[in-house]
Amino acid sequence: MFRFMSAIIAFSTFVAAADLAGSKDPPGMKRYEGSEIIGYRAPKFDEFLLPLGTPTEQSPPKYTKSLPLEGQVSRYTYVAPAGRTATELFRNYRLEFARLGLDTLYEKAAGAPGWFGPTLDRVDVEDDLKQILTYNEMDERVLVGKSKGARPTYYMVFVTSYRDGLIPNRLEKTIQKGLPLALVIVVSPDSLEQKMTFVNADEMKREIQEKGKVALYGITFDTDKDVVKPESQPTLTEIVKLLKNEVALKIHVVGHTDNQGKLDYNLDLSRRRATNVVRALVALGIATDRLDSFGAGVYSPIESNETEDGRSKNRRVELIRW
Repeated sequence: MFRFMSAIIAFSTFVAAADLAGSKDPPGMKRYEGSEIIGYRAPKFDEFLLPLGTPTEQSPPKYTKSLPLEGQVSRYTYVAPAGRTATELFRNYRLEFARLGLDTLYEKAAGAPGWFGPTLDRVDVEDDLKQILTYNEMDERVLVGKSKGARPTYYMVFVTSYRDGLIPNRLEKTIQKGLPLALVIVVSPDSLEQKMTFVNADEMKREIQEKGKVALYGITFDTDKDVVKPESQPTLTEIVKLLKNEVALKIHVVGHTDNQGKLDYNLDLSRRRATNVVRALVALGIATDRLDSFGAGVYSPIESNETEDGRSKNRRVELIRW
């Protein structure tokens, strides 16, 4: 029992002062205590071939079994403190998978067949890691899993220790032989379909007929601002088209925010944003007696605010049939 608890507490929310500028941990996932982030790519829509078996080709990588994914791909490379081992680091990631309730899809132990290091060329180049993850085939370990649900998030954890290879100049005083390293790759569900930059009038009409409302992500604002951005014009034009085609339709324009910031502030911000959307529609020729505005702030989320993917869905403008 004591050894198990020791492994658990080795993961923490501790943030090292030496973390790469602008980097952060994967949403909801803790880091190994004392680790520093030395490589990072913020979430970005991309493709990723998830390994579910050993590599058969290195560049571009292919595997005996794999799953092609599209989504918000992010990467996090950590160096663990001196005196730790890759074995201990990997064991703690397995426990972290258990804590998060992830289903394990594939696992490669140290010394097992398969050399994953050379398949990480793209990571090496884009994240300025040179070859620090590449040349220790016998000490590398891989863990792949996914969250539960209809739209899971996928995780790949690659653990090794530095043995040989080129080191970036910025890390010459950080990377030493034997230091454990962990690369975490996260592929979360793409939220682009929930951030539609264009929804035509027919689609709006169909959603309102079926559900009584439609959520729009093409009406945008700068952070903490209530001025409707020029990029919103195509969506505003389609709302006007909808209302001119459906002469009996009246709508509530409702603003929604995520939970970042104070409740009262977000409530007021959502009200001001909704009011300015109504003003924009009136300026485009819609009668004021067919519109009203309301701000719901954080009080009507459609997804969890624990992840950026969820928060992005909650930041929206809804048209509700009056």
